[in-house]
Amino acid sequence: MAPCDLSVLIAAHRLRGEVPVAVASVFARAAGAVVEVVVASDDGTDYAEVLPPDPRLRFAPIGPVASGAHAARNRALALARGAHVLMLDGDDALEGPVDAIARALGAIGTAGAILVPTIVRDAAGEAMRRIPALGTQRFGFGDWASAFTSLHLLTRRDLAPPFLPFRLIDDVMFDLSVLAAVGGAVPVADGLAYRYQLRAGQATDTQGGRFDAEYARALGLIAADGAGFGRHAGDAAAVLRRWRAMNRLAGGGGSRPGLGDYHRTVAAYLAGAWPAGRRC
Repeated sequence: MAPCDLSVLIAAHRLRGEVPVAVASVFARAAGAVVEVVVASDDGTDYAEVLPPDPRLRFAPIGPVASGAHAARNRALALARGAHVLMLDGDDALEGPVDAIARALGAIGTAGAILVPTIVRDAAGEAMRRIPALGTQRFGFGDWASAFTSLHLLTRRDLAPPFLPFRLIDDVMFDLSVLAAVGGAVPVADGLAYRYQLRAGQATDTQGGRFDAEYARALGLIAADGAGFGRHAGDAAAVLRRWRAMNRLAGGGGSRPGLGDYHRTVAAYLAGAWPAGRRC
């Protein structure tokens, strides 16, 4: 096999209809780059059965069931052969032109990683938010604190840490760790985007209290020993504290908000339509 430029890591749990769409979205944007997709099942099924034969597809051995996205992502990461890695949820997708991945890889330069902008789409596919705004060229810890949604870094493989055992924010901790490793700021990809598709029943469609508990645990780890963030431990903690406050502001107690309510609250807060939110 030719040297692989990028390994896209997909953890899959009961997403047999969605994973083929996610995989197709990667290959549709891989012109000019050598890309592989590593699928790690977390539900005891073989996703090869629902995907067309393709040498760019690899599958982690079927193993534990419901071990969590972090564990499945680590199984995929262990198999990754790419010089760079990018995580993609099995019910999300990539967007952009056919050469979007190659363009993003070419723009990394010496930075070590690049931010793939997130487009939050509602159940009908309409865009609710785009983070960061079009035209943004660099993104750092200070910007991350006001993102209030999962972002994704395409990063050099040697900078990718193991995913920590969190059920809801393992991706957040992963990206903040990479951001710290590369000095606190990264360039922003022009063209490639991550489609965060809101869908009833997804892991984040849950009670806000679960997020609150995970933010509290993460902040405790940082307070105890820095959690590997080094000189950026305070920056990472500031992001998590602010996101925890937004979760609470958006009704993050024992109730489950309506699908998309969190992002509607965030959009209103960032637009200045909710003065009370300025406390977070």
